[in-house]
Amino acid sequence: MRKNRIILIITLLLAIASALLVINRSKSTLSSKISEFAVQDTAAVTRIFMADKSDNKVLLERRPDGSWSLNGKYDAHVENMSIFLQTIAGIEVREPVARSAHDNILKLLSAKSVKVEIYQHSYRLKIGSIKLFPYEKLAKTYYIGDATMDNSGTFALMDGADTPVIIYMPGLRGYVATRFSPLESDWRVHTVFNKKLPEIKEIRLEYVEKPEESYRIVNNNNQSLSLYRLSDNQLITDFDTLQLMSLVNAYRNIRYEALLNDMEPTRKDSIMHSLPLHRITIELKDGSKQTAKTFGRKLPVPEIDVFDGSTIIHDRDRMYALVNNDQDFVMVQFFVFDKILIPLSFLTRPSGAAPVN
Repeated sequence: MRKNRIILIITLLLAIASALLVINRSKSTLSSKISEFAVQDTAAVTRIFMADKSDNKVLLERRPDGSWSLNGKYDAHVENMSIFLQTIAGIEVREPVARSAHDNILKLLSAKSVKVEIYQHSYRLKIGSIKLFPYEKLAKTYYIGDATMDNSGTFALMDGADTPVIIYMPGLRGYVATRFSPLESDWRVHTVFNKKLPEIKEIRLEYVEKPEESYRIVNNNNQSLSLYRLSDNQLITDFDTLQLMSLVNAYRNIRYEALLNDMEPTRKDSIMHSLPLHRITIELKDGSKQTAKTFGRKLPVPEIDVFDGSTIIHDRDRMYALVNNDQDFVMVQFFVFDKILIPLSFLTRPSGAAPVN
């Protein structure tokens, strides 16, 4: 009898031990799933592909110099890339989706999610510090859904898994879903002009309604600048040299505020076919040209100037522009563009004199 009791106790202990082992394995499996979303070695990431159900897609590729390209034709936004790499390195699984919501979340992810593929540089053979046969591998594939009801997490599903989870980024108050954007416009660099003097052959600025303020600047082998009035091609010898050099240097970093290619077509065409305010052309030493045209931005409701009582029809802070050789329709700020829209009369005035209106 006593022997049977001992056997029973041993059997119970073994059963308890087995149960604990199963539980621990389940926990370790969940931990494994948690770690699968994060990409710790972002320096080895070579390519990122994201696509949604509406056929929006972006391909981000690391160049040999460390910069990133977008869809093979643009520079990727540096700050956005940095944030994205930090995100894929830091995301964690907060918890699996509750059983009661499991099926609904799977349906939502199936209908509306962003597929994310992350590729890394790796080696087929690693022996200590010896690494041989480099290749590019698909490191991660997962699906990013919408934010949770409380906006503190994001629904996600690892490729091949059947249980959706809620991911988050420790230290971030909010959700990460918006960082996985498949929209090309979200990854574009907002550059209009980014050229330095040694690259520039000539700059041409046309004030469409004030031709007397139009001019061109010629780079004389990076040694000096010549200024010509456009109306009669007259060489101007009396100009503010420092002001002119400051103007040319401003072309190093001229950016737009927002990309408006998706504006309602009829409205956009109406603006683009109206009389522009300015035409800007940069001719580079390699023979290529970069152009921009600006257009007035009408206010929804006219305003009254508090100083002189006049009616203000156009926005005094922003205007529209057609940039990148007529490829992109954008919104720009006067604060930025005023640096390169200096009228001729201001360049030929004594330093500090007020420009024309």
